[in-house]
Amino acid sequence: MSVESARALFQRYFDEGTNGGDLSVIDDVFAEDYLHFDPANPDPRGVVGRQGVRDHVTTLRSAFPDIAFHTDDMITEGDDKIVVRWHATLTHTGDYFGIPPTGKAATITGMNTWHLSGGQAVKGWVNRDDIGLLQQLGIIPTPG
Repeated sequence: MSVESARALFQRYFDEGTNGGDLSVIDDVFAEDYLHFDPANPDPRGVVGRQGVRDHVTTLRSAFPDIAFHTDDMITEGDDKIVVRWHATLTHTGDYFGIPPTGKAATITGMNTWHLSGGQAVKGWVNRDDIGLLQQLGIIPTPG
């Protein structure tokens, strides 16, 4: 997969999938046996498979229907790795892992790293500012 193709594929995931709610794009982006590791996920196996990604995106869009991811940087290494630095704007209007809606808007930052094989993601990791999100939603206090 070329650098341009990888960038276009993951931009499409953000634009059409997470932002637009078109879950069919997941079949193009992620391998059937995809593994995703997220420090906030209580399951040590991570998010498993395309259905796991669909469930994750559905959870996000249910809690934050207006969520909008914006890619800030995309860095590729060879034809098998891409790192995306992003920020997202959102409003908390639905349940989020047991946290009732606050109605508050927030902006968070994060990074995803994906390993690719055969033109699809086979493993991925995410790091994002969950503490900042919880502070902006008023769930935990902001220092000072």
